[in-house]
Amino acid sequence: MKSALTQQVLTTDSNGLEHVAPTQFAAIDLGSNSFHLAVAEFDGHTLRVISRLKEKVQLAAGLDKDGQLSAEAIERGLNCLKLFSDRIQDIDKDYITIVGTYTLRKAQNASTFVKQAEAILNHPIDILPGREEARLIYDGVSHNHPDLKRALVIDIGGGSTEIILGENFTSEILDSLEVGCVTTKKCFPDNRITEEYFNQAVINTSIAVSEVKKFYKNASWDHCLGSSGSIESIYNVLENLNLTQGFITLEHLKYLKQKLIEIGDFEQVNFSVLTESRKSTFACGVAILYALFETLNIDKMHVANASLREGILLELAEELKGNDIRHQTATSLMNRFNIDQEHAKQVQQSAQCIFDQTADLWGIYDPIYKNYLDWACQLHEIGLSISFSKLRMHSAYIVQYGDMPGFSQQTKDSLAAIISNQKKKLHIDQLDNKYDPKQALLSVVQILRLAIIFNVKRDSHNIQDLEFKAGDNHQLLIRIPKSWADDQQLIIAELQRESAYLDYHGIKLDIEIVHSQ
Repeated sequence: MKSALTQQVLTTDSNGLEHVAPTQFAAIDLGSNSFHLAVAEFDGHTLRVISRLKEKVQLAAGLDKDGQLSAEAIERGLNCLKLFSDRIQDIDKDYITIVGTYTLRKAQNASTFVKQAEAILNHPIDILPGREEARLIYDGVSHNHPDLKRALVIDIGGGSTEIILGENFTSEILDSLEVGCVTTKKCFPDNRITEEYFNQAVINTSIAVSEVKKFYKNASWDHCLGSSGSIESIYNVLENLNLTQGFITLEHLKYLKQKLIEIGDFEQVNFSVLTESRKSTFACGVAILYALFETLNIDKMHVANASLREGILLELAEELKGNDIRHQTATSLMNRFNIDQEHAKQVQQSAQCIFDQTADLWGIYDPIYKNYLDWACQLHEIGLSISFSKLRMHSAYIVQYGDMPGFSQQTKDSLAAIISNQKKKLHIDQLDNKYDPKQALLSVVQILRLAIIFNVKRDSHNIQDLEFKAGDNHQLLIRIPKSWADDQQLIIAELQRESAYLDYHGIKLDIEIVHSQ
């Protein structure tokens, strides 16, 4: 059976044969150095990029030592997005993904920028965890190089560098290091390029890489690919100088190091193939790549023709076909952490019953809230792998800080807050300052807590005969047949305790035992 999204793009030709009308997708990458927009067409089989836009913003340059993004950097970013908004205004919102990377992960006032940016683009922005960014980069590279077997992929961004080892289309080891071509400029005071400053930039990168190098040095790969604009610009300069035979080597980088030291100043970097926007970060990119070659024993690197944007577009195409990777991630985690899947399924069924009767009045009919509820039901006991004591804290921690392919950091934060409030004392303040509205998250929490209570005995029974009548301000009346209540005294006692927990926060939960006529 086709998904609803797929049905939207299916048409029938004059011979009555079904074919797919091309659908446009858009991916916007709010990088630390540049903002990128890629637009692609998907015909049901092939994804084809039809346009690209790129603007140098250097968002990371506006990040001060306290993690505050400057007003000037925010303005540069917003001005760029006003241009992008014109290009995507005719594309269906379901087919657009906008992501933030390193700088928006680090900025303490990221929400100031994000709220204004979302208003301009009329679309939500997902801030990617570092390893999620790495996964998407590998997806983009591997699908654009389908003949790859085992590959090391490196992407040097403005604020972070991603390193991924994978085989065919599957990433195996993913890391995101806090070193980038914009943030490394601090190693070059007054924009001067000396041997001392260059070596310091190399050392800084090597220190960052040293924390993860054992995972890569002990592995082998058939190809090494560089996927970023920084690496592409290095290759272009080498090619223009007739120094490369289709790849980059450490000897090439040693040559560029000496050439840059001779030039001596960022402002004087004038290789003809470099764009103006790339000149100010070129030396930093060379120093970072130099350190990576030395530390990871890379012999040669080819330039990839895809990166993060292509990974995002591929994922959008998969979602069009009804394949949401987040559901696959939840299932994978259940298997990995040996979660009692039968119990999780029973909790999910109970939650569905309650959700169906309360969602409209509580305003949580948006699919994301049903997703939150499903994932919380599936993963609320993931912390049992650590200890039953403080289960909800362990479960929330794993969700918030674990690798969860497909999940943005905002989604993980909201899901962790929901799971953290799965039972006993309610900490409503944990729902503050999340991307999703507090009141909607609280409604999801209420349903999860009740679903868990109804399955406290971990036996199979349904609640189809119970009525859940939602009211304003999270009020809820549960009507329970007396015969059901007589058989489930433990659950009735737990519901009464739950009523007391909610009452502390001014939330009314009433239990009405209904006698049969």
